[in-house]
Amino acid sequence: MSSPKIVAVALGLFSLAGCVVGPKYHRPVPPVPAQFKEGGTPDSGTPDIAYSDWWRVFNDPVLSRLETDADAANQDIKLAVARVDQADAGVKIARSFLFPTISLGASASRTREAQNRPNNGNTGGLAATFNDFQLPAFLSYEVDAWGRVRHSIEAANATEQATAADLRFVRLAVEANVAMEYYSLRENDAEREVLDSTVQEMQRAVDLTTNRFRGGLTSELEVKQAQALLDQTKAQAQALDIQRSQLEHAIAVLEGKAASDFSIPRTPFNGLPPEIPSGLPAELLARRPDIAEVERFVAAANAEIGVAKTAALPHISLTGLAGFESSNTASLFSWQNGIASLGASALTPVFTGGRVKSGVDQAGAVYRQSLAQYQKTVLTAYQEVEDQLAALRILAGEAQSTADAVADAQQTEAIALNRYKSGLVSYLDVVFAQTALLANQRTATQIGGQRIVATVVLIKALGGGWLGVPAEP
Repeated sequence: MSSPKIVAVALGLFSLAGCVVGPKYHRPVPPVPAQFKEGGTPDSGTPDIAYSDWWRVFNDPVLSRLETDADAANQDIKLAVARVDQADAGVKIARSFLFPTISLGASASRTREAQNRPNNGNTGGLAATFNDFQLPAFLSYEVDAWGRVRHSIEAANATEQATAADLRFVRLAVEANVAMEYYSLRENDAEREVLDSTVQEMQRAVDLTTNRFRGGLTSELEVKQAQALLDQTKAQAQALDIQRSQLEHAIAVLEGKAASDFSIPRTPFNGLPPEIPSGLPAELLARRPDIAEVERFVAAANAEIGVAKTAALPHISLTGLAGFESSNTASLFSWQNGIASLGASALTPVFTGGRVKSGVDQAGAVYRQSLAQYQKTVLTAYQEVEDQLAALRILAGEAQSTADAVADAQQTEAIALNRYKSGLVSYLDVVFAQTALLANQRTATQIGGQRIVATVVLIKALGGGWLGVPAEP
């Protein structure tokens, strides 16, 4: 075939590149409820908080410093960044198949041919020894006739976008974990403060019963009862130190630091959590990075179906060669010693033992899996928001009831102690009153911690912010 004909064939093959085989992607539409069942606080006056610094709503400089340090040094975030870089490289690799592959080669050989070789005519029937020097450039190119390369690029792009969303989700999860561990530690400090204050009061009770025993007004039994309750309360306070150490160590890991080199001063938390507007359920589809991630995996799986379908169609390739060949290096680059070739080929699978069809079926199954995972992620997102809205609503009522219980227990203790001093009741009544007061105070402190941790979890469930949609990274 002459060169003009080969060029014409090549141009015809290139014209096939407009054909694309495979399904067109349509973004899935999950069921979206009209509103959250628990409602929320859409007009709470809470300021608009950016997705990169949502923790500012707590107005806590220590938390802000911890969050900033975690964003810079957390190892899970670094892993996610590396996955984004890996996916970005995958996109570049996929795009490279749109272009031909060009390679340079060089060879040198010295060959002796036998005298009785077949068709020995060029050397007069004699044996011959000759050199052969070649310096060619090779070209190969697969024509994207059916869209295999374009589908591969589409899948790689969607995967890269999914890993970028995963990075946002990992960052949000780390930030939320830092806040939850931090406020759990602050609640621990507040609970320890309650116990320390109770220890002081119980020490005064021990002194009171001891003095009354020495004055002959009471028995040694009451002294031992007061002392036992004091020792028990001290043990409860010391037990909190184990939990605090573990929380502090967990925060150190989130900060990317060694637990041995990290510490947070004791600072009891006694405030109220901010009110967070929940917005509308439809906004979660734009807010939640994990929803964006799985949606992009659905798109990637859809593109892979197109890649699998092209395996049943002809693979069309162009090959070419251009360079120089000579028996001596002095004339290697002479124009007369130039060599060149251009060819085209098409290879169509006829029998593959069902491999091509199974590949399409496999890609379709992966697509259905990713679609189901998307629907599940959306439903789980609604559940998580509803869970935290319900928790905050119920905890608010529980906090009020517990505050009333603390006030009642304080009055009960005062009455019991006064009646004991008057000799109207035994010290056992004082013990019961003090035990009930301590239990209610600890419960009230724990509920305060649960409320602020639930607020952090709600922010995470909302995608890390509100009143807006996060910008693409």
